[in-house]
Formats: sequence, structure tokens, C-alpha cells
Amino acid sequence: MVSERLRKVVNLDKLGRYIPISPNLLTLLSGLVAWSGVPLVLLLDLPPWLFILVSGLLDGLDGAVARSRGVVSRRGAFLDSFLDRYSDAAYLFYFWRYVDPLVIYVALMGTFAISYARCRGEALGVEVRGVGFMERGERVVYLFLTSLLGVVLPHFVGALLYLYAALVNAAALYRGFAVFRRLSFK
Repeated sequence: MVSERLRKVVNLDKLGRYIPISPNLLTLLSGLVAWSGVPLVLLLDLPPWLFILVSGLLDGLDGAVARSRGVVSRRGAFLDSFLDRYSDAAYLFYFWRYVDPLVIYVALMGTFAISYARCRGEALGVEVRGVGFMERGERVVYLFLTSLLGVVLPHFVGALLYLYAALVNAAALYRGFAVFRRLSFK
């Protein structure tokens, strides 16, 4: 939902024409930035928002570059979705020191279940895009804003991560039930 709203305000496809990097390389760079941030955030105390911002921007541009050049492919779409799961995990690991690791684990489960419900639902012929809340763009924005807040109010980060874990699991259950309900009529 976030990316669709952004596309209404900013023509990313037009911007994509001016980026001289292949969309698949942008996808790989997005994942590389996300994971290179894990030790830099945890060991050197660099701000997580920086890595979430750069990785998220690269991830948002890969599709725009592909569409603007007319090189959209199933391989590129797969690579993007596949590496997004790794980036999702990296973003959560940035917050390791703020909460019990079990919260990170539960948040990962919900994050992956949202994506799995969409993937499996669409493989079974159910349109799932836009069903529910906490889609990838919303999750990235949530974690980005949480990390920004952590700069000035670090004691709130833990509570926001508990809320994130609850939201992504509620969203996964909602999406899962929506897919299940739509399948029962087929």
C-alpha cells in the first residue's frame, strides 16, 4: 500500500530511466546494504535508520528501473521477493539489543507469514495484493520510524517492537484467513 501511494506522488518509473544500474544489481545491493548494516549497527552502534533507508530506497528503485526499461521479468520478481525476506530479517536484527530475542523471532514469524500467505494464496489463484495491512512497505516504514525514534527516545523502541510483533502476526492471521475463506468457495 505504501509503495502504491508513493507511486501516485512520485513517478518512480520515470526516475528509473535515469539510473544506470541493472534492476537485479539494485536488488542485490539492497540486500547487501541491509546485511552489512547488522554488524555495523550491533557492534559499532551506527544508526539502523540509515541502513533501512538506503536498503529500502534501493529495493523501491529496482522495480522502477525494470519497468522504465521494459525489462520486467519473472526472474527479477523472484529475486526481489526472495532477497526481501533476507532484508526483513536484517532490519529486525538491528533491534536485537532492545528486546528479548524471542520478540525478534516472533516478529520474523509474522513478517514471513504475511509474505507466505500472499505467495501461496496467489499460487492457488487468489488475488492477495492489498489484503490486510503491514505489507512490506508498511513494515519497512514502521521499522525506519522506530529506528529514528530510537535516536531521541531509545526507551520506547522496545515497546514499539512488541507492537510490531503483534501487528505483523495479526496481519498474517488476517491474510491467512482471507485466503482460506476465498479458497473454500472454489
